[in-house]
Amino acid sequence: MKVFLETQRFDQWWFRLLVLFVVSLSIVTTVMAYPKLQSEPPAFWISFIACVFTSIVFVSLVFLVKLEAKIDELGIHYGFWPFHMKLKVIRWSDIEECSVIKYNPIVDYGGWGYKMGIFSKKGSAMSVKGNIGIQIVFKSGKQLLIGTQRREDAIKVIETYTRKLKSHED
Repeated sequence: MKVFLETQRFDQWWFRLLVLFVVSLSIVTTVMAYPKLQSEPPAFWISFIACVFTSIVFVSLVFLVKLEAKIDELGIHYGFWPFHMKLKVIRWSDIEECSVIKYNPIVDYGGWGYKMGIFSKKGSAMSVKGNIGIQIVFKSGKQLLIGTQRREDAIKVIETYTRKLKSHED
């Protein structure tokens, strides 16, 4: 049996640069406040330690976030850590339609990340980078897009299982 596995992270160079800029700006702002807080050293050190701690937690979370996708005979498994601690499963029997599409992350979903689909007619989306995704339309009418960097592999595995399902239904 064919199995599709993919793990993606926010590892783009421009994203790392943005995180570094935000953290640096936070620390520099705190250090610049030192002259004003010289008369109260404990207040400065408390704010500095809080800033550094918050920055470390923020950077850790940003770089630990990952999007996982797996396609096998059971269905499509996905997870966006830390929102999903274990992979969720969409069974083939719950899927009306499944295809790999090109989409516009900003226009269609408001950017990358975990998008709940509250304001989008296109449903929910989970993406980390790029503009290719596995579009799932449930029998209930709901939609979910899972971003992928491996278009051709995803197409092949999805076609394999959708063909097998159609042959069992006939």
